[in-house]
Amino acid sequence: MGRRTSRPRAAPSPASAPRLPEGGVLYPHFIGIGAQKAGTTWLSRNLQMHPEVWMPPVKEVHYFDEKMNDPGNPAARLFQNVSGKRDRDRRWRRQVRRRTGRHLKNFSRQDALWDLKYYAGRPDDGWYASLFEPGRGKTAGEITPAYSTLDPDAVAHVHSLAPEAKIILMLRNPIERAWSQAAMRFDKAGESAADAAGTERLRRLFEREGSRSRTDYLRALENWGAYYPEDRIFVGFLEDVHFFPEELLRRVYDFLGVDPTFEPPGLTRKVHTRSVGRVPTAPMSYLASSYGEETSRLAERFGGYASFWLYCATRLASDPPPEPTIPYPLWESSLWEEWAGSGGGAILQSGTLAL
Repeated sequence: MGRRTSRPRAAPSPASAPRLPEGGVLYPHFIGIGAQKAGTTWLSRNLQMHPEVWMPPVKEVHYFDEKMNDPGNPAARLFQNVSGKRDRDRRWRRQVRRRTGRHLKNFSRQDALWDLKYYAGRPDDGWYASLFEPGRGKTAGEITPAYSTLDPDAVAHVHSLAPEAKIILMLRNPIERAWSQAAMRFDKAGESAADAAGTERLRRLFEREGSRSRTDYLRALENWGAYYPEDRIFVGFLEDVHFFPEELLRRVYDFLGVDPTFEPPGLTRKVHTRSVGRVPTAPMSYLASSYGEETSRLAERFGGYASFWLYCATRLASDPPPEPTIPYPLWESSLWEEWAGSGGGAILQSGTLAL
């Protein structure tokens, strides 16, 4: 494996703890906006364990991308009729079943009341604010990866409610992110994405707007950066979750203004490690060609790990390995060794855009 060092750099500027209102409406102090399959579950788990942080029992609230513009009756989602057949409705039913089972095993009045409000309430801005009431007195926030795809008008609405919020965006090699999302969809259907390698069905998943938009990191930064200054936007890299988990988490804690010395248990435990080991070469080569332009722009913007993403895209598109499968994640492959040999390596890179 390539070099693993920490580049000397200016420490993140101390972020003062947010002013928590004595009364009135409470909106989140931080919002994780994505990207999907880029370490947000790991981040959410470690934020939830911090004694100074409060987050909703449900990781993805989906207010600004789904619920805000959904006039439907929440009760209709219980039934698999015309009004309850959408993906969001099926997800709602799965969550209700899972949360109900949890309450039956370990009942908490506060959690039950929160769930009743979340699942049966009619969403509006007041409803959204009420979800964070249990976090009054702490640094409250949520993570919904789909927020990275919000258009400027939706981001403007977020800003109108929480103008002082801090924004967190986790990034991942676009080739890996797109593959991981497709693999997740196959897993949910009880199938294997590896078995579908080279099929038109898999390629359609890669080219779906939902997959492309979730990998358009620069568009997300442009939309959110139009309303939030660079010192309030934290960009994290999945490579840092792997190589420097403790240092990365300290930077996130410091960014949020909570005790950065807190060490959550199980910090290095992996989550959602789909396809870890080896993946088919052919679809990775296809994704490399598809995301060549994006990785080039990301490398120009960020350098570091994004330069490795560009190296992967260039090699896999023009001269893919002859083997039918390659090690995954790609930092476990010979591509990392080749890139590291030319001067690259693991260097703690996550931080605010201002740095």
